[in-house]
Amino acid sequence: MTVRRRAARLATVCGLVGALVMLGASPALADDDSVRVDAAGSFAAGGSPQGVNVAVRKRSDGCVLLRTALNLRLSGLQPDQVTVHVNAGGRWFPVPVSGGGGSAVTAQTSPAKPTLCKGKGITVRYRVAFAAGAPAGRLAVTGVALSATGHELGRGSDSSKLTSRASASPTPTPSKKPSPTPSVTTEAAPAGDAVNEAALGGAPDTKATAAESSGGSPVMFFGIAMVAVGLLLIVLLFRRSRQDRKPADELSGPLPGNPGGTTYRSGGGSPAVPGAPGPVYGQQQASGGYGAVPTPRPATGGVYGARPAVPPSPPDATQAMPGTPGAPGGRPGPDDPPAAAGGDHTVFMPRLPG
Repeated sequence: MTVRRRAARLATVCGLVGALVMLGASPALADDDSVRVDAAGSFAAGGSPQGVNVAVRKRSDGCVLLRTALNLRLSGLQPDQVTVHVNAGGRWFPVPVSGGGGSAVTAQTSPAKPTLCKGKGITVRYRVAFAAGAPAGRLAVTGVALSATGHELGRGSDSSKLTSRASASPTPTPSKKPSPTPSVTTEAAPAGDAVNEAALGGAPDTKATAAESSGGSPVMFFGIAMVAVGLLLIVLLFRRSRQDRKPADELSGPLPGNPGGTTYRSGGGSPAVPGAPGPVYGQQQASGGYGAVPTPRPATGGVYGARPAVPPSPPDATQAMPGTPGAPGGRPGPDDPPAAAGGDHTVFMPRLPG
């Protein structure tokens, strides 16, 4: 906080001092209008035109119609050696030049908007060119600002340098005596040698061409490497997606031993496994063809208190059928031994009364 207060106090003091200085200087500046001249650093006789600017700023009260003029001073300078143009509204217009005795003065010119009031400024642009015969030396450029009534508002000056193009006198060149040229005898080369040299010179260097064509630019190798890396990344992503998809497919299938969803109902058990329908209670099971072994009936709940039915055992495969040779009660076969005397007989038992 202390540093801020000190900085604020210092800024206030500096502002007051600056205001007092401006107030003390304003009466002196209020009566004088400023005129500033900016000329090019150098001019060349016979060269291209260079610029000269006259900036006028009015500080006094009131408004005037501005007029400007240039005064060029150089020892030995003639008015016909100076060409001046002024810019008005974006176009260049020639300006008459008069004077003599080392001085060239232009006529008064007016800008496109000549009204100049207090606190405003106008800049007038000139182009000045010198003829080839103009003398070289130090050039003084003065700009004058006038009102339409001829009252001088102010003037400013600038200095520049004028260089001349002195034509160099031609120096005579000494004539050279012709020297005898010795005769040179040349021997004709054999036709075979000429043909061999032409063939060697015109034949292309196939080794160099093959060496250049066999190699590739580093940019091409870099592009191939980038393509290979891209393909490798695509393959890895594809394999990764397939590996992630397999566990999801396995989990989505039915669990072993439970083919369907379990539905719990009151007073009942789990639903039967879909398959062949079971037999209906009291209905005779369809038997197969002749000689087929009957299938055992599934164990089902019977009447309360009744003995569960036992399925009949299938007949023995080695048991002989009645009526066949060798079976009891059948006809004896040719290979069977003779029956014993007396034979078997059947005894009928009387029924008991009651």
